Amino acid sequence: MEIPTINFKNKFQEQASKIDNVQELIAHSKNVDTDEQEDKMFVLKELLNNAVILEFATIPIYLQAMWTIKDNKCEVAKSIRNIFQEEMLHMAMVCNMIAGIGGEPKIYNTKNKLSFPSGLPGGVHPKLFLYLEGLNDSSLRNFMEIELPEEIADIYDYDSGELVDIGNICDQNGVIPKGKFDKDHSHNATIGELYDRINELFQELQPKMNVERQLAGPLSWWVMADAKSVSKAIDMIKEQGEGSENVTPASTGMDNLAHFYRFWEVFYQKKIVQEGDKYYFKGANPRPETYTIARIPKGGYKEADVSPEVWHLTNSFDEVYTDLVKFLEDAWAIDGRGQAALVNAVEVMFKLEQYALPLMKIPIPGKSENYGPSFRLI
Repeated sequence: MEIPTINFKNKFQEQASKIDNVQELIAHSKNVDTDEQEDKMFVLKELLNNAVILEFATIPIYLQAMWTIKDNKCEVAKSIRNIFQEEMLHMAMVCNMIAGIGGEPKIYNTKNKLSFPSGLPGGVHPKLFLYLEGLNDSSLRNFMEIELPEEIADIYDYDSGELVDIGNICDQNGVIPKGKFDKDHSHNATIGELYDRINELFQELQPKMNVERQLAGPLSWWVMADAKSVSKAIDMIKEQGEGSENVTPASTGMDNLAHFYRFWEVFYQKKIVQEGDKYYFKGANPRPETYTIARIPKGGYKEADVSPEVWHLTNSFDEVYTDLVKFLEDAWAIDGRGQAALVNAVEVMFKLEQYALPLMKIPIPGKSENYGPSFRLI
């Protein structure tokens, strides 16, 4: 897909369009002249699109881990499925924000770093390297790192009484180094700063929000008619997931934990409970039986290297996944099909499993691991 040539009004806008680092874009957004409303709107759209891509980047890795669970009705599968649904909700709400101010999200781009293995888009958390892999200690610890709040609530093991430490992040071999957690929250602060800067610009500009291209339904709970409703949506996004400043288990309700705490429950294999003013890991939360899949190689599986059956499944998956991304873009595009495209996106989303699950049951010759989908945009 060719990216059309854009005629920029000035150098500020041209520079903003070329910055692919979130922190640098936030800093650039603060260099605009106070009376240049058009430039502020331009950079706001750029910030919003970075948020869309960040939210969407978690979808493949969460789905991959969830699909390896053999019993899709178990509590762990339900918890991860709920996280995936909320990530889609967050992405959809940011798409509504973009559409509301006359922009359109740009997700489909085979060169925009939405491929794995890779780090998070926008230079967020450069130490974190993400693979498409199954549900295991490595993937779960990475998921916790993505969703890490700026401050973690103290949680004790109920049986030992000891404070539980989340440990270090994985290296690129999937090994979690020994030692205590390095409390470097800069990447989480970056995601929080991104949403805070977006909110600041909405509150400053008070743009008239066009609700006609905004969508409501299973992927997006409400449309945003003004800056106040944008602020409400951002608060919810931060509280449920990335970029939160100080979310405790009780902040969202003990029956609806923020993403970080839900992943921590799966990682530690115990449920989080509150007794008095303290939190504990108490009660078994066993890791479910899974298909053991290999980490997907860079660029995905190639036709020449796999059987016709495997190639059919992996290539068909990539075709459906590409359709999903295009439908999502089309749903909020300026000349797009709106709700009809969103319905198409939901339909093809369910088709992904039809190719992913059979693929995960096929052993790789000469290995003790199975195949998995590549999530390749084509």
